Formats: sequence, C-alpha cells, structure tokens
Amino acid sequence: AELSGRAESECSCRQIQIDWHKMSPISGTKSCRAFSLALICLHVALTSARLSTASEMSSAADEDSASDSVGRVVSELRVKHHYHSAKKCWQGNLSRLSLSQRTRCARQFLRYSNHWLRVWDHREDLASFRYETDISEKNRQMLKRAKAGLEKFSSRLTLFALKFKKFKMKLSRREARMMKLLQGKQVFKSNRNLLRYNQVQSRIMQDYNQAVGCYAPGKCLDSGEDNVENFFRTKKDYDQLRYLWKSWRDATGAKFRNAFVERAQLLNESVWPSGFRDYAYFDYFTAFEDPKFPETVVSLYNQFKPLYEQLHAYLRHRLHQKYPGKFAANGLLPGHLGDDPWGSQYTKWHNEFVPFPAAESIDFDGILKDRERRGLLTVPQLPHVADEFYRSLGLPKMTETFWRKSVFLKPKDHKMNCHGTAFDMHSASRDDFRIKMCTLMDMSSFSTVHHEMGHVMYFMLYSHQPVIFRRGANGGFHEAIGDTITLSVLTPKHFKAIKFIKHTNDTSESLVNNLLTQALANVMFLPYALAADLWKWRYFGGQVPKEQLNQDWWQLRSRFGGIGPPVTRSEADTDALSKFHLAIDVSYIRYFVSFLLKFQFYKALCQEAGHSGPLATCDFYRSTAAGDKLRRTLRLGRSKPWPDALQQLTGRRDISADALMEYFQPLHNWLKDYNAKNGVPVGWTVPANPTRSSQILKKSIDF
Repeated sequence: AELSGRAESECSCRQIQIDWHKMSPISGTKSCRAFSLALICLHVALTSARLSTASEMSSAADEDSASDSVGRVVSELRVKHHYHSAKKCWQGNLSRLSLSQRTRCARQFLRYSNHWLRVWDHREDLASFRYETDISEKNRQMLKRAKAGLEKFSSRLTLFALKFKKFKMKLSRREARMMKLLQGKQVFKSNRNLLRYNQVQSRIMQDYNQAVGCYAPGKCLDSGEDNVENFFRTKKDYDQLRYLWKSWRDATGAKFRNAFVERAQLLNESVWPSGFRDYAYFDYFTAFEDPKFPETVVSLYNQFKPLYEQLHAYLRHRLHQKYPGKFAANGLLPGHLGDDPWGSQYTKWHNEFVPFPAAESIDFDGILKDRERRGLLTVPQLPHVADEFYRSLGLPKMTETFWRKSVFLKPKDHKMNCHGTAFDMHSASRDDFRIKMCTLMDMSSFSTVHHEMGHVMYFMLYSHQPVIFRRGANGGFHEAIGDTITLSVLTPKHFKAIKFIKHTNDTSESLVNNLLTQALANVMFLPYALAADLWKWRYFGGQVPKEQLNQDWWQLRSRFGGIGPPVTRSEADTDALSKFHLAIDVSYIRYFVSFLLKFQFYKALCQEAGHSGPLATCDFYRSTAAGDKLRRTLRLGRSKPWPDALQQLTGRRDISADALMEYFQPLHNWLKDYNAKNGVPVGWTVPANPTRSSQILKKSIDF
C-alpha cells in the first residue's frame, strides 16, 4: 500500500506532464500524454516492485533505499529515453560531427553525467553510512562493492569526457567548467587495478577500525581510534602516554607500509590518462587549481610562523617544567604529550598553563557538565542547540530526514566509527543529509556538532546545483564553514547569549586566557596538517624513496612543527599512517587551508554583523546580515573558481594568515613578552636524522 501511494504521488498528472515535456521530443496531444502517463506509471509500479525484491537491494531493504526507489525509477526512465540515441554521439568518433553537433553532444553528455553520478554517489553514500555506523564484515563488503561501482563508472565518464578535450565546442562558461572537472578525475586503466585498489583500501580501513592501543603491558583499551584519543585527551602520565603512542603505531602505521607503497603506484597510474604527471600534482591541483600549491602552503606557513614559534616555546618551556629531564629545554617537543597520538593539539594543558590564573576564564566543559547535572541540558539536545544557531542567521533548518536518520549516540550493541562525519546522501528528494558522531557532554562534542552541521548546511544550500558542482569551492571551504561557526559559539559572549552563563568578565587577562585555549587547538595544529600531505606528495612525486618514508615524515614534523618522536623510530615504522586520513588517503591539506580560511570567513562575517572590539570576542549569532552573506557564497558550490567565492565572502581573492594573526594578536604580544622576560629559548634545530632525536644537526628540505 505504501509503495502504491508513492507511485501514485510520483505519477500525479501535473508532474508527469511536466516531466514528459522534458523527456519527449514529440509535442503530442493530451491523449498521447495520457497514454504515456499510463505506460510510465505501470513501469514505475512494476519496476519498484522488482527493485524491492532484487538481490542487490536485499542488503539495503529499508527506508534508505525504498524511499528513493520510485523517484529513481522515474528519473532513470526519463534519462534513458532522452539519451537513447544521444549516448552514441560521445561513444563514437567526435571528429565526424560538426561544431554544433559536437556542442549538442557535449551538453547531452553533461546532463547524462550529472544524473548518473548522483545515482552512483547515492549508492556509495548509503553503503558508507551503513558501514561507519555499524562496522561489520557484511557492511564492509557492501561498501567495497559500492565504491568499486562508483570508481568504475567515474572512470568511464572521465574517459568519455577526455574525448572532447581536443575539439572546439561552443559551451557556456558553466558547461565548460563542468567538462573540465569531469576530465580531471582518476581513470584506472583496468578493472584489475581498480579491484586491487579497493581491496587495499578496504583492508586498511578494516584493520584501522579494529586496531587496539595499550598504555602498559597487558593493559589495553577497547578497539578504535576514539578510545585512544580519549586517553590522550584526559591523561597526563608521561610513560603511559609514551607506551600508548608506540603501541598505536605498531597496530596501525607499521602494518600499512606495503599497502601504502602499492596504493601509491596504483594512484599514480590512475591519473596519467587525465594528463597529470603523478597523483601528488593531481591531488592538489584538482582541489585548489594551483600548479605551485606546495610552495603556496609553505609560504602561508611562513606568515604565521612567528606566532607558532612563540607558542611552541612557551608550551615546551611549561612542559619541561612539568617533566624535568625528559627532553631538552631547547630541542624538539616530544610528540606524545598532546590531546591525541599525533601531537596536533594541546588544549588539555590550558588550565595548568593558563597565563593569568587569577583572572576569570570560561570553563566550557564545566559549564556544559553543570547544566547536564542540573537537568538543563542533555546530550541528545546538543544537535538542536547547533541547529538553532544556524536558524538564528536566517539559514534553513535541518530537514526531517536529517533528524530521523542521523546517529548522535554511540550504540551499545555494535561497533561504530565515532569520528564525527557529515554525509550528503545525494538523494533524489534532496533532503537526506546526515551526521554520525558519538556525542558527549563536553566542549569537543559541542564544537564538533556545530562543525558537522556546517557541512550539512553547505550540502543543503548547494543541493540545487548539478552533482558535478555539489562540492566545496576548494578543498578547504567545506571544513572552514563549520569551524567559522565554532569560533563564534566558543566565546563567552555566545554562552551568555544562549543563557548558559549569566555574565562575562571581559578583561584583557581573560581574553588572553581564552586565546591560549584556541591557539593550543588551532595554531599548534597547522604544522601537522601541513606536514601530512607534503609527506604524501613528496613520495608520490618521486622526491623520497620508499626506504626513507619514515625519516622524511619526521624531517617534516621537526622542520615545521618542532615535534619529534618520544622513542627511537626506524624505517620498519610508518608513523604518518597512524592517522586515519593518511592511512586511507583522505586529503589532509584541506584542514590546513580551512584553518586559515575560517579566520578570514570569521572576520568577514563579524564585520557584516557590525562587531567592534578585538576580533576574538565576536559572536555573529542572530545576525541575518552575516547569514545572507554566507548563504550567497555556499549556494555556489563549486560552480565558480574558488577565488570568486572567497572574494564574495571576504572581499579578497587569496588565502592569507592575516586574519589569524589579528585574531591571536593579544596572545602573541603576551607570549613574546613572557618568553623574553623568562629567558625561554625560541625556535629549534632540525636533527639530521629526526628519528633519533638526540642529534641536533640542521638539515634543509627542498620542495
């Protein structure tokens, strides 16, 4: 009965007449349209019934697939009819076509590509969400098949798109951009290569999700990255953290080295048909459209390096006082003392190393836990708090499907990847967007849910675009949107505005205290994010032999971050691959870019909201002017070059660290004064072999 109701709805007279006008070249009579309506409705009902019992849908026989099946059938019928003869044009010899015929053929190809990419993306999204929220062998196999299908179809599209490359066509600028984006994708030269690539990826993902870390002999945590991160975030025992640091790498990175090398060869070969010299160039050029992007990001690092050096010196000084004799006071900072096993953030030290202990500082964790204890706030309510922020800007509310299908709590009866992730399910109805995370009542979850909802807002606002344009303007935009919101919500002003606190103490001392928390999360993170993809690109580009992979990783970490290993390492280890993103080849430079962009976005939205005073005190909550500016930018997706989108939001066309430096200027001034007065050494030397941190001979690295 439910299926019949959906079919009747899909086959409403008005809907089918409109669709039939689009799909049919025949301008027939009403009786012709009525007859066509009857045929399509019959086909919809029969095909829907077949789909609901087909073996390929049996593993997904729930509302995820069923709710989309009827709409997909109607859509596929329309597309199949429209392209029945047109498909042949791009499969044949384009040189035999005239300019106008070739142009018409290219447009038909773009429409075909957008339709079927959405269908394949939807299938892969369903499988990915299912596996991430219910880790099992069955779901892993489903995801592997879905990814293989998408990769195979995408490769075919790119091969066809490349056929248009050497011919002239009269495409609009928008159409030409779509074609260019299709041409710049991976193409696996054989099904065997594609199959092997997916096998490698699937095995790494499975092993990573099942990895176990131990903090002492015989004392191990439950499997999963989230348990290891939670231990690092909450514990300060030097030896336990060092033991877990090594144990986690033994369980992850050390096992993935051969797979990484094999995958690198497959990835390099996959971009040659598209005209890229190697996967490194493909990775950054397709995301940022900058042929010299490695040099660009290193120059961006140099813009904020003065701040980072002062912060690093202060943190190293205070940690050396806490752990005397454990490491050199002027050397590399051991990489196991942060909030995570990668030494990328250090917020857990804020309360202990706060610049002005007597000044009143806002304890975000304490406030949230106090409200929970008094029954004023529950963990399931946190996503609704985030939704209210976006709605206060005049942006659309989360969809009913979002609330029904998102997963915010860690399940008790099966394993789940707790890393916060947002999903655009690419449904035909354009209303299926989801978040999965294991929410807790703490500042980390509070910021994560606002961040992930930023992804969802981006999904929603560009959902009207063709699928090829349903991406961030560049690789960093998506991450920057939610982080921009996080900068606003993690202010005393905002906590007062949402009635979580009654008053704020707006003194210069309390501002510096709060800025230290932000710097330990944001500024300390940047060198790690930079090193992550530089390391990958240097190997893909042939600058580093596989026999020096681990040494090169620690060269980069020591050069840019002043971070070294707490225990001696060797080439039997591959420490970079202990991070999920690097293990499965998810771009990490986007986080580096996003951490700079978010301060540019934040400054622009604060100006739009009429903020005055130090930049770090701004909260643009309830500013519909800021929301309107944000909406106009997000609606673009990737339909225009990213400098155009950046200019629309910020007024400038280049990525810069200027806004970040302005945001942290009060803290920077204090750090320089403190370090100078206390004789704290600033900077570090790069060891010749940083896997043995006792050596201190400087060595340059070429890019």
